[in-house]
Amino acid sequence: MEQFYLENIPKYHSLVGALDPCPKPRISKGVPGPNMVVSARIRPRPKNERFPSATFPRSNQENVLDIHDLYNHPRGIPILRSNNYEVDRLFHANSTTEEIYEDLVANLVPFAWDGGIGTLFAYGQTGSGKTFTVSRLEELVAETLMSGNLEGEREIYMTIIDLAGNAAFDLLSNREPISLLEDSSGNTQMVGAVEHQVFNMEDMRALIEQATPFRRTAPTLKNPTSSRSHAICRIRIWNGADCSDGSLYLIDLAGSEAARDVATHGADRMLETRQINVSLSVLKDCIRGKALADTVTSLDREKLGRKLPHIPFRQSALTRVLKHVFDPAGARACRTVVIACINPSLADVGPTKNTLRFAEMLRVLEPATNETSADRTSAIQWTNTQLREWIRANCGTPAILDRVVAPRESGAQLFKLSSIEIEYRCRQCPGVKLEQAKAFRCKLWQMYIVS
Repeated sequence: MEQFYLENIPKYHSLVGALDPCPKPRISKGVPGPNMVVSARIRPRPKNERFPSATFPRSNQENVLDIHDLYNHPRGIPILRSNNYEVDRLFHANSTTEEIYEDLVANLVPFAWDGGIGTLFAYGQTGSGKTFTVSRLEELVAETLMSGNLEGEREIYMTIIDLAGNAAFDLLSNREPISLLEDSSGNTQMVGAVEHQVFNMEDMRALIEQATPFRRTAPTLKNPTSSRSHAICRIRIWNGADCSDGSLYLIDLAGSEAARDVATHGADRMLETRQINVSLSVLKDCIRGKALADTVTSLDREKLGRKLPHIPFRQSALTRVLKHVFDPAGARACRTVVIACINPSLADVGPTKNTLRFAEMLRVLEPATNETSADRTSAIQWTNTQLREWIRANCGTPAILDRVVAPRESGAQLFKLSSIEIEYRCRQCPGVKLEQAKAFRCKLWQMYIVS
């Protein structure tokens, strides 16, 4: 197939150049939920790349990406096949990891600092830049945690493990095997993994560098150091004996492979690849199930008889470790960020489409509200515009900013957030203290109950 692409590069450029530069806009059927962000990052093309780019971000829709593939038609005439995909955030080849951090990850750090659970997954084809992205994000997280700019005193602990199939290893103890066991509360514990307390930026950087050589890798036709396991960096933030610990999970998933990458694999490598694919499929089902559960309020279940979706977290070691992230009955506030890393090359167009399909399947959209409809009597039916008007009228002093508390949520979406999340958003406004945030949250809920 690669030879076919190389022989028809001029034809490909001609077909792409003949396309409408402003394609018909893609119409979303809803709005993203507040606790899940699905993004895609396009890797820069190497200087010695022989193949043209198959990825074309739209200029008129910033989060939509067109993929143009060249099809070898049986009649012998190459034709163009196009697909488009939409994510919540799209980062171009010239976007830096620092920009991704500020847009997606920076808010996870104070969120976990205040007792929440923040999780980041990097997913994609082998050689698409997952490890490069996560490694730099780990450094930026460490800088933020150790900057001294976060309010209050905390103790910070790090654990870094590796999951290969159903086996688990501690990367900070020379890859010693550990056990994944359920405690009496139903939570999965990493028995045998050493938790290291860190006191400064140098400690965190040293632990990250110590774990890197023990990561399970193997050469493929695409990447000489392809990740063959899932690396999980857990940062636990101890907030005192009477408070729940906050957690940050930074996860570099094993690289998926194209058919040409597995063609030379032996039996052991084929089994390894199958285990990776199974764990990624279960992860997709768990993330999507949790996002679906977040869209079903208790009011929905009572009025419509809807049940929470089944989340198959027991089917994979990866999802067993992260059970508390996916549990729809859990009381902990959670936020999840997914970064789908893709190669722009025409030779990688198949894996790129698979990665973007995976990303789209994780997006669970809530029905968009019609802001021109009749006046609403219930706060849960408010549009984002109506909700922000109420916040401006009841913001207090110093002002609680409507664009911070409800940047895009409707009334139904906001009232599904936990009290921790609402207070956290209030405290992101300049000068707002915990007492004012709690008072505002109580006033908000009182208004909701009365309406």
